Amino acid sequence: MRQAGLVIIDVSRIGGDGSFRRAIVDTAWRDDAARWEQLAEQSALSVPPPYRPEPGQPVYEISAGGHLAQVAERDLAGPLRELVTAVLTEGRYI
Repeated sequence: MRQAGLVIIDVSRIGGDGSFRRAIVDTAWRDDAARWEQLAEQSALSVPPPYRPEPGQPVYEISAGGHLAQVAERDLAGPLRELVTAVLTEGRYI
């Protein structure tokens, strides 16, 4: 039974056209929990990039491990982009 390091990763994508997608990954009871927890840690949500939205472009709200960040599409890079892509691809839509 896993207890330590449990993380819920929540990603919302608001498209430039107003479309909305939200997915979550709850690491509790997952066989690949360590992978998700590592992705969340590497994304550095505790020090997110500045929020610089551009008209007509998507923005993201990402939360994990008690941290919350709002990130414009143009600033979504590296491990943070990896995390967002993985959650929106493999997460459970709500």
